[in-house]
Amino acid sequence: MSVRVEAGDSQNRERALSMAYSTVRRGGLVIVPTESQYAVVTDAFSPRGTSLLREYKGLGPQVPLTVLVPNVAAVSGITSSISHIAKEIMECYWPGELTLLLSAGTTLAWDHPAGAPIAVRMPTHPFLLELLNVSGPLASSSAQQAGMPPIAQAAQLDACEIDAISVIIAAGDRVEGSGSTVLDCTGQKPTVLREGAVNMQDLIEFISQNGVPA
Repeated sequence: MSVRVEAGDSQNRERALSMAYSTVRRGGLVIVPTESQYAVVTDAFSPRGTSLLREYKGLGPQVPLTVLVPNVAAVSGITSSISHIAKEIMECYWPGELTLLLSAGTTLAWDHPAGAPIAVRMPTHPFLLELLNVSGPLASSSAQQAGMPPIAQAAQLDACEIDAISVIIAAGDRVEGSGSTVLDCTGQKPTVLREGAVNMQDLIEFISQNGVPA
């Protein structure tokens, strides 16, 4: 059964961080807070962890998993190439609710569909960033199972208290928003695939001003 830890005060925060880190390192699943909802994460390079995450979410092996990173520098270790404009975008908009699709690294021994782009994001939530700084990249998906609504309220975390989830980090209610904007940076010109928290027109103007015509 899941262990739930409230991460509100400094004492609990240290315990929550320690438990979350040790769990993802051994390929377990942890529910963590993000900006607008709760997410489920595990070590991005753990076959056990990503298999459990796919099983929990009902995702097939052909579906790419989002990868959360602690900083821009970490992206170079999981991608085959990063364009100049993609680096400029990351430097400007991260941490934040902007997910970039990049060409995945081909030499990594990890669970990622061959030929598929990798979705990468650096979150702003302080606890999640603190965890990423010690754990390295984490595979991530929204916390709810198939058929459930997104989990933004702490009371909804009761639905995650099942054997598949080792640790639940509760950090109060999340502020529901429009989610992450998704930007495809695999080609010469970045393309907005989904508008979310980051305004699409602002992105287009930034891309144009930094050397890529709109």
